[in-house]
Amino acid sequence: MSEDNNLRDDKKVEDQEPAVEIEQKETTEEVTQSAEPMDKANDDNVEAKETKKKGINKNIKTAIIAGVVGVLCLGGGYMLGKDAGRGLPATAKNYSSSKVLATVGDVKITGEQMQKKMDPLFYSKGNTVMTEEEIAAYESSFIDYMTTTEVLYKAASENKVEVKDEDVDSEYKNLMSSITSKYQMSEEEFLKQFSLTPDYIKAELKKELAAAEYISKESDVTDKEAQNYYDKNKDEFLQVKASHILIKNVDEEGNALDDEQKEANRVKAEEILEKAKSGVDFAELAKEYSEDASAEDGGNLDFFGKGQMVEAFENAAFALKSGEISDKLVETNYGYHIIKKTDEKTDDFDTVKEELKSTLSYEKQSKILDDLTEKYGVKVNK
Repeated sequence: MSEDNNLRDDKKVEDQEPAVEIEQKETTEEVTQSAEPMDKANDDNVEAKETKKKGINKNIKTAIIAGVVGVLCLGGGYMLGKDAGRGLPATAKNYSSSKVLATVGDVKITGEQMQKKMDPLFYSKGNTVMTEEEIAAYESSFIDYMTTTEVLYKAASENKVEVKDEDVDSEYKNLMSSITSKYQMSEEEFLKQFSLTPDYIKAELKKELAAAEYISKESDVTDKEAQNYYDKNKDEFLQVKASHILIKNVDEEGNALDDEQKEANRVKAEEILEKAKSGVDFAELAKEYSEDASAEDGGNLDFFGKGQMVEAFENAAFALKSGEISDKLVETNYGYHIIKKTDEKTDDFDTVKEELKSTLSYEKQSKILDDLTEKYGVKVNK
């Protein structure tokens, strides 16, 4: 990892939960976190446009709205090859089939359901021993997934969302085809290996397809809605282009320098600032003095929008007029910055329309799930 990547706005991404990215027809073995649709992170620059990540419920919303199917916990991984799952896995855990792990209204989510989610995961790990923390993270993710799917299914049923049998059959065939071709395991072997039946799988598929249909319809955003939002919030789409010179106040490991060294660096930065204000070419100063990777490009950070830089840097850059240099040093956790704003622009509607519609749809999904969770009463037992 380059030193630039260590200078991200870490405080904006610290409160994250583990999440399983549930995918149809593909197997992923790690717990993942999804990036927000509007994210435009640029890892090459020190100010590092923010990567906002979501917790498990938000991943689930994204998965369901896309119509993907997580019934067989493909996000946790099934087989790693032809012989995967044929012997005992290094990790195993038995769940009481009658234990109620969570409830959604009068619907119980039991240990038996968790067993069906976790067993394939354990087998997929083969000889790799999972830690208690890893197991707990997957358990939490699967419970969140199941409760979220259940509230959406309840809403879908109340709103008479219908799923055709032929659609369920098609999904089932696609799923089995993926398993047999990718993992060299027949449908019969697969079902026997994990104590599953076609009827069970199809019932779960039908539930998830109904949930996906409901949330997709309810969270749809029209072009008109997006246009109205854009017209009322044009400032959100303003971007500035800036260059900077960074004198660090941290060492190579990211540890703060002692007070004496920090003061020496501040004095050095002040001297560079005076040179910049006196008319010395900013790009040449950046190439000579800046301790950021952007130095070789004259400190250029290109265009960025609000919410993509650390707050102090963003506020200073947006307050400048094009061609202006900050009249004083801008201090962040990374060091002392001298900033020059070189340009600004407002993205037109057509440029941001699809991203904006995705963001607004996501906000609708979030509210829908919050409302349904309260309506149906979701309780997770510890």
